[in-house]
Amino acid sequence: MGHKIVNVRSLFPTPLAVIRIEDHERINAELMKEIAARREKEQGIIRSNREGWHSGLDFFQRKEPAHRELAQAIMKAVAALTRRMGGKATDYENLRLECDGWVNVNPEGGYNTPHDHPGSFWSGAYYVSVPDKSADKNPNSGAIEFIDHRSAPAGQGLVKAPSLAGIQTFHPNAGTLLVFPSGAKHWVHPNTSEEDRVTIAFNARVTMNVQKMRQAMADRQKQVVKGTGAAATKAGAAKKPAAVKKAATKKAPAKKKAAAKKTA
Repeated sequence: MGHKIVNVRSLFPTPLAVIRIEDHERINAELMKEIAARREKEQGIIRSNREGWHSGLDFFQRKEPAHRELAQAIMKAVAALTRRMGGKATDYENLRLECDGWVNVNPEGGYNTPHDHPGSFWSGAYYVSVPDKSADKNPNSGAIEFIDHRSAPAGQGLVKAPSLAGIQTFHPNAGTLLVFPSGAKHWVHPNTSEEDRVTIAFNARVTMNVQKMRQAMADRQKQVVKGTGAAATKAGAAKKPAAVKKAATKKAPAKKKAAAKKTA
């Protein structure tokens, strides 16, 4: 007995957007100077980073020119991606993006442990400086690797279909922006080069634009009140002629009676 495969669908896909930032060479050169100045003043914090420097989470609030320029570019790119993924059913006018970001500097031996970014919608990384591959001692040096956190099917490694792979490894170039769902688990391989690997990581939360929603509700309320008032005025105008006519009808017999009395 034969068979026919009717359809093969992808359930719960994980999108990964690869975006190139324009004029990135200039921005990156300025960023490297600004980051170097920050490292002289800031101790940094520990998150998923090991043997590296992790700045505070204030990248999108910084005043340095290159920081601000890149922050705006990232927000525009993420907004465009959200519109592309969301389709026509999403009410974009009442949505807003809230972002926080930080600098990661992984020197030789530095890496990031497996993690995800709970509490956000999008996460991502922009590549400021990527070591020359010719200097690497490991082909996956500094690579970002995504891990399927769902239970792996038995024999997964035997079937070489990319869509069924449990891990996906990427080697982005400088000037590349990666954006992915915040729940996608990932980590960064150790940097085996003597050059620093520098990235800007971020989280983007999609929230309701309360101010716009309140203004829209106020505008709708004004329209309702205005419409109710207009309807009431129209109704009153429609009733007035009938009332006048009724009054005139009542007065007519009195005039007729008076006329008859005068004749008599």
